[in-house]
Amino acid sequence: MQASTTISISAIAAELRRRGEDVIAMSAGEPDMDTPENIKEAGIQAIRDGRTKYTNPASGLIELKEAICEKLERVNRLSYESSQIVITCGAKQVIFDGIAALINPGDEAILPAPLYVSYADQVKLMGGIPVIVQTDPSDNFNLTSDQLADALSPRSKLIIFNSPSNPTGATYTSERWSKLAEMLSNTSLFVITDEIYEKFIYEGEHHSIATQDEKLRSRTLVVNGFSKAYAMTGWRVGYGAGPQDLMTHIAKIQSQETTNTCTISQHAAIEALRGPQDSISKMRKIFQRRRDLIADRFDALHGVTCPRPDGAFYVFPDVRGLIDRSDLEDDVAFCAYLLDEAKVAAVPGTGFGTPGYVRFSYTLPDARLEEAITRIEQAVSILD
Repeated sequence: MQASTTISISAIAAELRRRGEDVIAMSAGEPDMDTPENIKEAGIQAIRDGRTKYTNPASGLIELKEAICEKLERVNRLSYESSQIVITCGAKQVIFDGIAALINPGDEAILPAPLYVSYADQVKLMGGIPVIVQTDPSDNFNLTSDQLADALSPRSKLIIFNSPSNPTGATYTSERWSKLAEMLSNTSLFVITDEIYEKFIYEGEHHSIATQDEKLRSRTLVVNGFSKAYAMTGWRVGYGAGPQDLMTHIAKIQSQETTNTCTISQHAAIEALRGPQDSISKMRKIFQRRRDLIADRFDALHGVTCPRPDGAFYVFPDVRGLIDRSDLEDDVAFCAYLLDEAKVAAVPGTGFGTPGYVRFSYTLPDARLEEAITRIEQAVSILD
């Protein structure tokens, strides 16, 4: 098991800044906006009201579970009981707990790549075998039915989807989900669908594989949280919704792992769901403008191909042409070069299972984003 690539690089950038270096970090998936005031006030009020004890049950406040059920019904057309919800310390924990509940040594987990950096290592930690399937950028990095069929084996236990994707920003259409769901419903696979970026789609709408097939939904864990949509990364609140048996096991794991998610943060999360939602649309407009800026500038670089992503807040350019015409060995060396030459921190595609690409987060104030792009352009021009 390796340390998280994104966290490791962000830590390096932070240490360089502490030493006085003017490093611009484009490595972390964290909105640069502040948590909305009404949510902060709800957390403060929870402290003033003495709501600082353990949550009972450990799986989360009933009021928050009810608010999540309302949201899933209203927004995602998914119906759950509060007993089918588990509140965790961020979306990453519910994915980990789901993997821990499902994967036994030797079980295989199908992971379409590019993939979020933690999926494969969490599977390995449980003794499972990651089956990484490279998707095609010309097909919007979507897993095809043929690729799924080729990846299936008698040991297949789980498949993990992420739409919108980290790192590509790619999404699946309802039609593509329908084809995959039809295939999966005729297997015994469990599905984890990571939908943490659902609020940041710039064209079109969010679609969940969980809505496609009732039979498959009985084996599907829907993952979401508050970190991205409400700029609450440090509050550490995520949640999972799924079949009762699976959620009972996940709750059991959490009770031995962290007990409960921060009670204060859970009260703030209730306000996030039930309070004003206008902050989300404001963030989305800002991110869309930044996406267009960075994608167009990067795509104009010699040896770089950078399409506009559907959602999330990353670009994932193909830099293989640039590497081929330079003395750099690979995408890892290219990121090291950017950190040294441009003082810009980015994450190599190798960490996402796709060498030759680089992930850049555009969650930066506009002026710093412009400066970072200019620095990268200058660093790349030297390689010509």
